[in-house]
Amino acid sequence: MADGGGGVAAGDDTIEMDDTFSPQFVQEVNRTKTFIRNLVENNTTRDFFSKLSSNLGDVTALLRVQFTNMMGKMEEKEKQSMVKELIKMVHHVAEKNSPDRVFVGANYERVVDELFRHALKKEVISTTLCAEGLIMTTDFRLCSRICQEKWRFINECIPKIDYKGIRNILRYILESQLRRLPYELAPEQVNEVRIVENVILHIVDRDSNLMPPLITLSEIMRGMPKQAHMLPRLTEKLANLSVHFRPIADLTHVCGRSFVYPIPLHPAFFPQTPFWEDFGLNVPNSFVQSHHTLPYRPEHTASFLYTLYMILRQPMGKDSLQPPNKTKTKSHWDLLISIMICESMAETESLAENEPIPRYQWDNIVNLVIYGMQHHLLNPKNFFRVLKGLIKQCKYTRARDEVMWIVFQVVGSLSNVTRLEDSVQEIVDLYQELFDGDVPARAHG
Repeated sequence: MADGGGGVAAGDDTIEMDDTFSPQFVQEVNRTKTFIRNLVENNTTRDFFSKLSSNLGDVTALLRVQFTNMMGKMEEKEKQSMVKELIKMVHHVAEKNSPDRVFVGANYERVVDELFRHALKKEVISTTLCAEGLIMTTDFRLCSRICQEKWRFINECIPKIDYKGIRNILRYILESQLRRLPYELAPEQVNEVRIVENVILHIVDRDSNLMPPLITLSEIMRGMPKQAHMLPRLTEKLANLSVHFRPIADLTHVCGRSFVYPIPLHPAFFPQTPFWEDFGLNVPNSFVQSHHTLPYRPEHTASFLYTLYMILRQPMGKDSLQPPNKTKTKSHWDLLISIMICESMAETESLAENEPIPRYQWDNIVNLVIYGMQHHLLNPKNFFRVLKGLIKQCKYTRARDEVMWIVFQVVGSLSNVTRLEDSVQEIVDLYQELFDGDVPARAHG
């Protein structure tokens, strides 16, 4: 193939196809790319007036006819491959950042866009394929201006496309194109991108009813680039959509929050198959349902220690952990139970001076401590050391009798079951921390 002066090398025009494409098709694609390159780069009229105008005139008329006739003879898979190859051609030229190449790249875009739109007009390609091609030829690096008329045409095509095509278009815009935007935009560049924002708003608007809103949300949550937050109207629309679906995320996921109390009765909680433990406690990436991407709270996507913590706080919550998964939860119990004790001490500090200390939560904690040590989920030596360190930081003293009562229950009930000899020094240190100084006696419930 002859290479047009100053154009893309001939080797770049040669496409790689698998065995499913005929040699004739590969030849047609390469020939079309050569025609486009020669039309743009070897146009003597454009070279003569390049400093005055970028208008190619109507020299694409013959190429449009040839392209339409060729596409009309192709199968759908071949049409898609042809469009992809022309998009690659436009991107290859646009990535050359010298001023003259930016000028030529804009002409490549315009010629290819005319081919797509003429093929759509002659009904040889689908509206979806045409819209995808027009979207992908746009230079979102903003080295050349975004064609406003082209994006108005894309917006007019949106209602004619089924929801699967709309989903693909949304993916192309968010995942492929918006990511190419610079992180800093001048005011005139913001005005250029506003037409793209209008198209996205049209797609995600629930009143447009272009595709199921849950699919819309999934695509947005999965592929939203940081650059999208530079578009204020889009950011507000997506925030409202996220707020609308937040309750669904809460209801379909065990998260340990009070409004799904009690957790063991939550429909998504299966103690027989503790998947939330396996995927949430001891692995870097926590488990999230893969079929839809919902606006989960941080408790959903972070380690599920919060879930375990809330389960243990609730009455009979530990019973849902039968049989206890020692390998998954053992390393967390010492800290979780110590935090529970300090939280109960904090609540005690907030009581009126003569108000008795409620026994309910302390009885629950005693049951948890004894249960944990019986099942070797709590290490006595480490547990008392962690608890002493937290109390030292918090400086809570009013419920010191309740804390020592827990210690005495452990010593009295488990001396024959659990080895406590190694933790004697930690118990002494805890006692000294609790009773370091005079604390007036308090009434007890």
